[in-house]
Amino acid sequence: MSSLTATAPARPAADTLIAWQSLMAAYEAAKAADDDINARFDVAWAAYEADKPAEPDIDLALIFGSFPGLCAATPRRLLHSDDLDELQRQILAAKGVTRWERIDRDPERIAELDKVREFRRLLAEAEQRHDLSARDAEWSEAGRRLSAAHAALLLAPAPDYEAVRCKLDQLFGPKVTGAVADEERSVPPWGAELTDAIIADMARLGGAA
Repeated sequence: MSSLTATAPARPAADTLIAWQSLMAAYEAAKAADDDINARFDVAWAAYEADKPAEPDIDLALIFGSFPGLCAATPRRLLHSDDLDELQRQILAAKGVTRWERIDRDPERIAELDKVREFRRLLAEAEQRHDLSARDAEWSEAGRRLSAAHAALLLAPAPDYEAVRCKLDQLFGPKVTGAVADEERSVPPWGAELTDAIIADMARLGGAA
């Protein structure tokens, strides 16, 4: 009569286990630092939002003409990114003609641009008061460090099946596949090198059992 003998899982190699533990500690430290910087950025951003100037009421039709192609993005581009000096040069060079119709009201049109200039000046002062540029650079660097630490952990050889489970949870667990709004759960498009690493883990650990 045959019998089944249970075999205990092979113990992970000491160097593989130590390397995994070191990478996990580095990842957890990077995650804690990223969480802290995100919290501080949120506080700074909320203060900036409360402090920044209100957007001015700009007569777009006076500046550009009553062209039906004006869209919702036009005011934002004008307030934040359009080259105002070039736009003023075009107004003066056209001698009262917009791109689409004639408006002989150049001083009033330029006064509208001056409203935008003043808004940008006040906005820049608010950004400086709340040090948003430095906060943004700090936030980006923390995210880069976290991403690098996470990738190093997921690509490292797993010392045991518990480590494999940890990898699977971080790649496909509910925290990363949770439904967004009314959409169904979905799996993020991870790079093949991450799934290849898990397949290699399973093959290696299965052969050692």
